[in-house]
Amino acid sequence: MVNINLYPVHPSLSPHVRLIWTLDLSFTGEPMDLRMTADCYPHLVIRCESSADGLWLPGQGTVPIATFKGISLHSKTYKMSTNYSHIAVSFFSNGVRNLFGIDASQTVNHLIDANHFIPSEIIEQVVSTASHQELADLLTKILLHNLAQRKHVPDQRIADFLLHRESGYEKKLQDYNVSERQFLRLFYRDVGINPVLYKRLYRLEETLATIRNNPPDSLTELAYNLGYADQSHFCREFKMFTGESPLSFIKKDRVLEDKGAVNRPEGANHLIGASM
Repeated sequence: MVNINLYPVHPSLSPHVRLIWTLDLSFTGEPMDLRMTADCYPHLVIRCESSADGLWLPGQGTVPIATFKGISLHSKTYKMSTNYSHIAVSFFSNGVRNLFGIDASQTVNHLIDANHFIPSEIIEQVVSTASHQELADLLTKILLHNLAQRKHVPDQRIADFLLHRESGYEKKLQDYNVSERQFLRLFYRDVGINPVLYKRLYRLEETLATIRNNPPDSLTELAYNLGYADQSHFCREFKMFTGESPLSFIKKDRVLEDKGAVNRPEGANHLIGASM
């Protein structure tokens, strides 16, 4: 059985935080594969299960109890215990800069011990909290405290670009009254990657959402609807970011369903992770 529960994001955090959710996994048998795709949203994950080795990357060891994952450009396959629990926060692409004051370019493709962001005693408090609702409330309180301490005014030009990424780049620079060089420097600081790569990763998010919610009958139609030049280009980029072809991905278990309920088909031995 796998259960995912979503929790409301406090209005003051909503410009920075996309989602707060808990995951509970309980099965018998061998450890499961957890495929994490490329992702344009940073995450904070704090594990709540009693086992210290609930998640690990083969060849690289156990993942710490509390981790921060920056924007990811590649897929990785972790091993997950069949008894596993965590609470997670998904940030908007500039949210970590706004909440923690970190240069986002230093977090791309990194899995970082969350002690660098949150005091260890707070993490211990989260791990020892029994109720998932209390977990969500505690994390919300921590993030609100951080926001108040930071007194940081987000760069509205970056926030606008993330929201209206479809608009022409040169026109945006004119609207912002900023040079391309200056805007790129700000974008790398606040988001961690360049605007073109961000838009490609966001398009991957749209692709994964489409596959989960309405599996396509035709890859050509899917590629066209998402603005790819052709099916070949779509398939190459999809494999680069997810580690497998679109057809292979579609045929595997779909973890996230519309209402957050997850069903794992009998005999399946993997989960596909994404940003929700």
